[in-house]
Amino acid sequence: MIIAFLLLVLFPTEIVGQSCIDDISEIYEKEELYSDTTFPRLYVICPRRIYDMGHLDFNGNVIESDTGSVVPPIPLRANMTIRCGDQGSRDNLCWFTGGDLHMDGTSVLGIKDDTVENVKIEGFVFIGSRQHSLWANKPGSITFKDCEFRDFVNSQVPIMLDYYDSTSSTELVVSFIDCEFRDNRYFGMGSQHSLIYGNSAQNRLIIESSLFENNDMIWNNTRPDSHSFLIESLGPVELKTTCFQDNAVGASDVVVFGNTFQNEFNFITNSSGQLCPFSSVFETIEQFDSFTPKCIDASESFCNWYATDMPTRSPTTSPSSEPTGAPSAKPTVSLAPSSRPSTSPTITARPTITALPSEQPSAVHSEGPTVFGATRSPTTSPTEPPVPIFVWPTTDMPISGTCTTYTRINSKLWFFFGASIYFVIS
Repeated sequence: MIIAFLLLVLFPTEIVGQSCIDDISEIYEKEELYSDTTFPRLYVICPRRIYDMGHLDFNGNVIESDTGSVVPPIPLRANMTIRCGDQGSRDNLCWFTGGDLHMDGTSVLGIKDDTVENVKIEGFVFIGSRQHSLWANKPGSITFKDCEFRDFVNSQVPIMLDYYDSTSSTELVVSFIDCEFRDNRYFGMGSQHSLIYGNSAQNRLIIESSLFENNDMIWNNTRPDSHSFLIESLGPVELKTTCFQDNAVGASDVVVFGNTFQNEFNFITNSSGQLCPFSSVFETIEQFDSFTPKCIDASESFCNWYATDMPTRSPTTSPSSEPTGAPSAKPTVSLAPSSRPSTSPTITARPTITALPSEQPSAVHSEGPTVFGATRSPTTSPTEPPVPIFVWPTTDMPISGTCTTYTRINSKLWFFFGASIYFVIS
């Protein structure tokens, strides 16, 4: 137990807020417990993971992927929020790659709910499925935020909005906010001629603050002049602050059949088709028969997707709390000055400025020595004999010089003095 505790302290495991999910099957297991989907549920996918999605057989069963893993599609049910890491950001690196289907908003795999209302998907990167990244055929609302769809080069269509009910006026509303579609390519015969396809008037598409870049819808396309788009829909389409750049399209970037198109603050460069430079809107059957749509241009001269909002003069939100104290009854008044100011200012004298140093000395040297006389040169011998200094003997040998006799007498006196004291004490 002690060793296990030390290992946990010294080598802590990764923690991502609440317990994160690294196996999509866990979502299925937890959702099986809920027959009531009216309350919100949050699922945090573990960051820094690559999920190799499984393939589907003819009966809709998930089988092994190309790498041998069996990862089922993400099930979409009402009031679910699925987030990459705690922040729901692409920077957390949750990648879903390969397989046949990444997200299931249908009943094909056994999800029998009637709607996909209020579903939120935040911060994921979806890469190259064979059929779809998203397939949804139920009413409701699905919102993608900060997601990326790339390298779909052999899929039927990455985003398939497939809801239709002749007995109901409900809609499937799919929104993409701050998302990217890049480096995708048309596969060929059998694939849809766009990246996003709305299959009926009951599929509403909203795209805001997003980017379409470096997508090729002409490659392997035998009819690029009339069957080559990025967005194709029979339902209403709303585009706002979205940029289209460096895309290869044959007809136009956007096409809407028999419905409305809202165009606000969008930008396009090096991405125009032969039919219309930006959007083709077929409002009548006659326009479709003659293939002469109404062309709508992008309104912006630069890409607002890269721009930041201008500062405002007033705050966008109200203060979070009230003032901590009540105002004082009277304003604070400073004390009066101790004396009245003088009528005229006091002027100090000008500073004394010293002259600059000259190159010559300022005084002439004297002609003779001072009253003390000239300085004499040193002599080789002292003028007076040195004073003898007493030194304690360090040996029994006499010290040469004038101090020998004095030292012996002193030694004898100390000897007799010590002997007399010894006899007195004894």
